[in-house]
Amino acid sequence: MWNHRRRAATGAMAAALALAVFAAGPALAQDKGKTERSNGRVVSYDKGSATLVIKDKGKETSFKVTAEGSVLTRTTVTMNARPAKLDDLKAGQVVVVYWRPNDANAEQKDARKIDIPSIPEGMEPEEGE
Repeated sequence: MWNHRRRAATGAMAAALALAVFAAGPALAQDKGKTERSNGRVVSYDKGSATLVIKDKGKETSFKVTAEGSVLTRTTVTMNARPAKLDDLKAGQVVVVYWRPNDANAEQKDARKIDIPSIPEGMEPEEGE
């Protein structure tokens, strides 16, 4: 009798686990891909076109930014580890951009987070580093 109850409980647990994996499948499939990181200096930020351009090792890269929306959809900005705004971006600043490829257009890079680090005087990277 004890063995029969244990088998039934094990079967029920396995069914519950299978159901949980099945239900979570679509949520896992919606992952937009791995977040990448790019470092460089700000070339320009255009509020009108919602575009940030940085230069890293002589190559310019463009990112789409989202100023409005929920924390899950907008581009967040930090300066010296404190919340900041996209308007705080100035030409020549060293930035770290965390981005993902756009689902609809693989050529477009969507900026998820932009860090403006505090770099001590004399420690700033040279052009091309």
